[in-house]
Amino acid sequence: MADPEDYVAFRAEREAELVEPYGWLTLSGYHWLDETPTALPGLPGRWWRDADQGVGHVSATLDDGLTHSGEPVDGEVVLDVAEYGRVPWVDHGDTRVELLRRGGRLAVRVRARSSADREAFTHVPTFPYDPAWRVAATFTPYDEERAVEVASIRPDLNQVMHPIGEVTFTLGGEAQRLAVTKGKYGWGVEFHDPTNGDETELWRQLHFDPPAEGSAQATLDFNRSLNMWFAFTDFATCPAPIAGNVISVPVRAGERPMRQGA
Repeated sequence: MADPEDYVAFRAEREAELVEPYGWLTLSGYHWLDETPTALPGLPGRWWRDADQGVGHVSATLDDGLTHSGEPVDGEVVLDVAEYGRVPWVDHGDTRVELLRRGGRLAVRVRARSSADREAFTHVPTFPYDPAWRVAATFTPYDEERAVEVASIRPDLNQVMHPIGEVTFTLGGEAQRLAVTKGKYGWGVEFHDPTNGDETELWRQLHFDPPAEGSAQATLDFNRSLNMWFAFTDFATCPAPIAGNVISVPVRAGERPMRQGA
């Protein structure tokens, strides 16, 4: 049976995002900022942050070849970024340095217009599409805002998630319950299952459409389960699933590991 058209379009859009210039296949560095102006590997200039982690600073001369908003840097460029945000800061040729805030701390991350990984990319391995992995779920909102601290793919970073409720559903004849988060890509669940670390990455993520107004019903299509960015780069900061977000049966649907040893 041919894959549904909407799933084919979903896969094409997913893989087009991965090969964008300065995308997730082009990262080459991650550095926490210190209070002391410091040289960073492979980058000109000096980089630091305020004592209160308020703003980031970079200082460079014209000879360093940095640009900010297309203009040469000759002096200091100060930049702020919202909590769990990231913004482009300066460019050095085809290299782009972004400022990001994670866990209340400031860091810089280095991207490039392209890379060997980007040029070699063909597709993300997936399990065969199976309509049986489309399941009905019931969403129950939380009565109040919650903040939950979670680990991340980086051992030196914890993050805070803000779940908005839970979805309940049945898989493999067993009742399942997952906390739901809301972010850049809409509603979603980050989850573990017994395939992790062997047939799949350490954890995965699934986005889904919220229930229609006045309804609590949603559809979870596990064929659309995605690897998080740590599957494509060593410089990701992906948050781990909220405690308890574990599906009790193997989810052999969606994306498989990009790199050997997952």
